[in-house]
Amino acid sequence: MKRLAHTHEADFIRRLASRLSGDGDRRLLVGIGDDTAVWKCPGRDLVLTSDAVIEGAHFLPGVEPARIGHKAVGRVLSDCAAMGAVPEALLINLIAELAALDDRCTGVKVDEYLPPAQNAHGRYPDVLVEWKGFGPFAVEYQMSHTFQTEVSQRCIHYDREGIPLLWVLSSFDPDRVPQAVSDVVHRHRGNAFVLDQAAVMASREQQTLVLSCFMSNGQTYEGPVLVRFDALTFPESKRPYFEDRLAKPLLEKIAERRLPYFHALRAWGDRLTDLPLADLAPFQERHRVDRLVAAAFSIVAEAAGKPENFASEHDNIKGMMNTYQNSGSLAPYSRLLTVLIGNTAQRSLLDGTVGKHLRQSITGHRLGQVAQVSEDSQEWQLLRELLPEALDPFIRQRLKDVGALPAWAV
Repeated sequence: MKRLAHTHEADFIRRLASRLSGDGDRRLLVGIGDDTAVWKCPGRDLVLTSDAVIEGAHFLPGVEPARIGHKAVGRVLSDCAAMGAVPEALLINLIAELAALDDRCTGVKVDEYLPPAQNAHGRYPDVLVEWKGFGPFAVEYQMSHTFQTEVSQRCIHYDREGIPLLWVLSSFDPDRVPQAVSDVVHRHRGNAFVLDQAAVMASREQQTLVLSCFMSNGQTYEGPVLVRFDALTFPESKRPYFEDRLAKPLLEKIAERRLPYFHALRAWGDRLTDLPLADLAPFQERHRVDRLVAAAFSIVAEAAGKPENFASEHDNIKGMMNTYQNSGSLAPYSRLLTVLIGNTAQRSLLDGTVGKHLRQSITGHRLGQVAQVSEDSQEWQLLRELLPEALDPFIRQRLKDVGALPAWAV
């Protein structure tokens, strides 16, 4: 019998190929003969390669294991590069290994189908970890070419399933952040989680999953700092963060911008006088704009569960809105107010008399046709700046993505 040790590598490959050639599996796109195999998977093509590293042939006895591993990885990465593929499974397996070091870990699955509980279809999480006292959480490896739509779809899927999702990067350059990576960092409230050499060493030392974390300061990124998985905060959106560098500072900045308006509105005794706000001085129809601001802030206060009518003596905003719409005082802002109300917890007002009067003002007021201010108008821009949670689509979506949109604007 001819032993394997006496068989030439090329002969051995030919013998294997002859046995596999008749399988005819349509999922195998590229078989033996190229740098790697290519396997058809749901939503993507998977590149597979394996290369032996043999003592005496590829390294000498006594060589440090780390150097052997470095060479082994380099050989397979070279094959992947030749096929134009982005390496993924090596990192994923490492994440699974490190997560399993924790005594709380009761199970780890790599690229296995996760049946749906709430969605129509399941997914293949890169890594699904089950920890005692915590439950399952998914780890997805973010590749630089992953589209924003795919990032959103994965986030929506795991949201519906009630499974926390952690996006992990293999590297991070604060001076060059591709859009696909920026989308992931945004979902983690300005935190970029990286599995680098320092994180791997810390994970092995602490016997739990540790990641390097870069944090946005609004201009660039600070760090990295090593953070344990169990030190992360898990918000309602179930995408963890170490420090909130996105929603908290953004909402604080918005609140600071609004504060002088609340002070001025509460001190506004005689509504026939102008609101004492320098921002409003450039507006030509000053009295009308004052009422618009007062009405908008009254709507938001009501939506926030803190009713306060800044615009009139009416007991509620329904009476105030109906009176001002009927008189024509706020008629030019009907479309603006419709959008505002529709993006707050007071949207039910649009189903009653308030909505009826707003629609009539837009299509044709009893006093005649009323031109509506455009989204480029000074009035619309002012309220968009003061109430961006409801009127600025970009900021509204950013807050929604991280589960930080205030309840009044939901």
